[in-house]
Amino acid sequence: MTFTHKHVLIVDDNSMNVELLLDLLDDHEFDNVHGISDPRHVLSYCQQQLPDLVLLDIRMPFLDGYGVLSQLQEHFADQTPPVIVLTAQIDDETRHRALSMGVRDFLTKPFKHDEVLQRIRNTLDVEHRYRVRDKQAETLERMVAKRTEELDRQSRTDPITQLPNRRSLTQHLTDAAQQGRQTGLLFIALDHLDDVVRLHGYGVADQLMVHISHRLNAQLEAGSTLGLWGGSELLVITHNGELSELRQLAARLLSCFEHDQSLGDLLLPLNARIGISWSQGDFHTERLVHMAALALPQSGSLRLQSYNETLENQQRHRLHLQQAIRGATQRGEMSLAFQPKLSLTTQRIIGAEALLRWHHPELGHVSPADFIPLAEASGDILSIGEWVLEEAMSHIAAWRQRGLLDDEFHIAVNVAARQLARKDFAENLLMRLAKHGIPERFFALEVTESGLLSDMHNARIQLAQLAEVNIAVAIDDFGTGHSSLAYVKTLPFSTLKIDRAFVMDLEKDAVDRHLALTITQLAHAVGCDVVAEGIETAAQADYLRSIGCEAAQGYYYARPLPAEEFYRWCTDWIPHSHLTLATESVNGA
Repeated sequence: MTFTHKHVLIVDDNSMNVELLLDLLDDHEFDNVHGISDPRHVLSYCQQQLPDLVLLDIRMPFLDGYGVLSQLQEHFADQTPPVIVLTAQIDDETRHRALSMGVRDFLTKPFKHDEVLQRIRNTLDVEHRYRVRDKQAETLERMVAKRTEELDRQSRTDPITQLPNRRSLTQHLTDAAQQGRQTGLLFIALDHLDDVVRLHGYGVADQLMVHISHRLNAQLEAGSTLGLWGGSELLVITHNGELSELRQLAARLLSCFEHDQSLGDLLLPLNARIGISWSQGDFHTERLVHMAALALPQSGSLRLQSYNETLENQQRHRLHLQQAIRGATQRGEMSLAFQPKLSLTTQRIIGAEALLRWHHPELGHVSPADFIPLAEASGDILSIGEWVLEEAMSHIAAWRQRGLLDDEFHIAVNVAARQLARKDFAENLLMRLAKHGIPERFFALEVTESGLLSDMHNARIQLAQLAEVNIAVAIDDFGTGHSSLAYVKTLPFSTLKIDRAFVMDLEKDAVDRHLALTITQLAHAVGCDVVAEGIETAAQADYLRSIGCEAAQGYYYARPLPAEEFYRWCTDWIPHSHLTLATESVNGA
């Protein structure tokens, strides 16, 4: 490669040396060479046009070569051109000092022409390589910066809708919190999006999300941000902290869902619920989102709700329960209560339902309606369910030894959906019965409709294994869930239980009487018997007996009793034609 076009500056107080080098370089076709004899003019010259190489004398009056080099480095830093020192004598001190200041090479006077040319070419070649490398590095840095910027944008953007994603929304909120800006949040939950996926596929669902995001964005004012918080959850961030205006905005957004969404030839149903939170100044990002999520309506016709302290207290109570329930059985806080089942025709005791009770040292008695759903959601129901089975079987074994249980007497235990979903549930249950030496006829299960429908295939397998050894299975709360004639026909159960919702108004509601009759006839048609729950009056018992209902349980006979009280009640029981209503109540019984 030729370097004859490079800009070379010669600095030497001896004009003879300058002329000599100028002539030498000119003879070899260097066409951009300049010379300076006064070192004090070097800096101003370089400021006008920075050379590619400086040939610098070290020993000069007014300002030596070290001074010139210091000036150049101070003003140009990394852009300082390479320097070759011109000197008559290179002693160790000169060499070390010059090298420490970044000098590239040395030329010794008197000059040897070939050596001068070669050293200049060598230095220019090295400098050229450095410049090429630096340009490549700069180009690479720009490419990396551009790519990094694009990756960062992608990491903050949902690829389908191109809306800001959770990371971007969180940053928006963090910035607003740090600046102390008033901020409003609208937490939007989309309903029925899963139905679109099942019916039309993910492609159509993605198009629907793009469509609805455009419609929602059209309702927003400048400065508001719509983003995707989750799969079917959107978040709107506004710079408005006035609740009345936030509610108006939410109402406008909900108007986008008043009609089915038109997408090509399709009309797709899509609903939404909105929870609102707001702050007039400083706030914690996660807290503000949590408040909006708490305000989100959960069911019914309510579609819009703003945060309030009652929701917060309910959530805290729920979290407290969720934390407290873990390990409750090991701490001895849980127990079983037994509610007798009686034959409606003979009033003979034919069994009992084991009901779970929880008494917390601080919270007191906690209703099963409160803690059972929490335990099912968290998975704690599995360990609790194991404890219930073991505790119930221990009582069965003890009562058999005391002569309480005859061949027509059984204890029924409620089984949660997550227990029934276990592939080895039936096998483990039979192993437990064998360990306690309990014949299968003394044990029964009660399962809810929701427990069956959560995994119908596995439920059928598990219940079939139990039916083979004559373990009775009852469908609890029949008619209050997703009643289906399909499972009534195909699942191996022996009992339908009429829910108390159909029993409590039997005396005054003809519809409830017809429903009770229909359920009883349905059960008998498929070879099952019927147990009615929640009987509180003789009239209720008489009507149920008249329509063929075989068994009953309720406060008319006895409340759920602790094990020892239940044993005494059974041994003291004397059938009467009419009994006094038990007045003591237990939440969730």
